[in-house]
Amino acid sequence: MVETSISILSVDDDGVAEMHFKGGVTMDIPTQLEHLKGIIQLTKNHPTPFIVTADEFVAFTKEAKENAPNMEDQSPVCASAIVVSNLAYRILADFYIKMQKPKIPYKTFPNKEKAIEWCKQFVTPNPFL
Repeated sequence: MVETSISILSVDDDGVAEMHFKGGVTMDIPTQLEHLKGIIQLTKNHPTPFIVTADEFVAFTKEAKENAPNMEDQSPVCASAIVVSNLAYRILADFYIKMQKPKIPYKTFPNKEKAIEWCKQFVTPNPFL
């Protein structure tokens, strides 16, 4: 497990990782860089699928949103399954996916179990875990 100022990162025995955003945090570019460093530390820079969960009131600055596509080339995240707890969050997540056009597979899910199953198809053996 790796903890940053905005998230808790972990990986399960199947090789699926989770990034859980703490409630009431704002992602700006400095915290985005800290978050990326935590992901790299957790995965040893091995391509890893992630489940994304969040507490309430997580915000992203305009600069962080604009910088997100640039971060993809540096990130070992190979797929993202976003767990959305309500329709409003699902609409926001789907809108982000359509507008940003991420380079990796992204999909929204109503629960963690379905997200885990989807992520398993992207797991590759990591000799460092």
